[in-house]
Amino acid sequence: MFKSLKYVLKENFSNLYRIYSIAKYELLGDMRDSKLGFFWNFANPTIQVLTYWLVFGVILPGRSDQDGIPYLCWLLGGIVVWFFISPCITNGCNAIYAKRDVITKMKFPVSVLPATVVLKELFNHICLMLILVLLFLIFGFYPNFHWFGLIYYLFAGSVFAISLSMTTSVLNMLARDTRKLILACMRLLLYLTPVLWSAHKLDNHPFLALLMKFNPIDYIVQGYRDCFFFHKGIMSFGIQVPIFWGITFFLLIIGSYMMYKFKHKFIDLM
Repeated sequence: MFKSLKYVLKENFSNLYRIYSIAKYELLGDMRDSKLGFFWNFANPTIQVLTYWLVFGVILPGRSDQDGIPYLCWLLGGIVVWFFISPCITNGCNAIYAKRDVITKMKFPVSVLPATVVLKELFNHICLMLILVLLFLIFGFYPNFHWFGLIYYLFAGSVFAISLSMTTSVLNMLARDTRKLILACMRLLLYLTPVLWSAHKLDNHPFLALLMKFNPIDYIVQGYRDCFFFHKGIMSFGIQVPIFWGITFFLLIIGSYMMYKFKHKFIDLM
């Protein structure tokens, strides 16, 4: 088990430049496919944010603010995580199969592919974060020391996304239904995770509140909002911290084991 983990980590760290090159190529390739190119990196999430804000912040009653924060700012502080994690998971699931033409023609370090997907989405995430900071300045939320915590949560989210993608990308090679299942689960998870609604709504439901602590995405979302608005610190999440890292490292070990076990069989699974 640990032999496979060592193998995968070594393969990824020895191919950092290759990971960067593939992610850059994929990003530029997406831009070349449209005339507006780079514009869509900002337009797509902006349209989605405006849609959610219009529905949940204007049309539905009682949404004027959340936890003392203007609803639009509160929404953006959490949904920016979803716009990063969701494509990492859905595209990461297809990371190996999408590169089947390359894998079948040359010797290729397959385990680096989930990391290339996350790195590509990381660029889009940074672009959206720049817009978010400008909007927060307009609303009076200024950068402070607590915002450095975003680096930790971004790292945590990236490690989780890579670990999960390593597992699901191999499973998708074994059964193509895996990606369809992941897409369906992610659509459901958007509404089950406190992205559009406050986690305090579960205060009167202790079992559901405890169950939510086992949702890794919830940990990242709440962490981002804490850095932006509440400034309680990383340790304020208590047991949710070891739960998150426990789940993440478990997925990393399982994903590494599967990558190592099937490293010579991917061509046969195409």
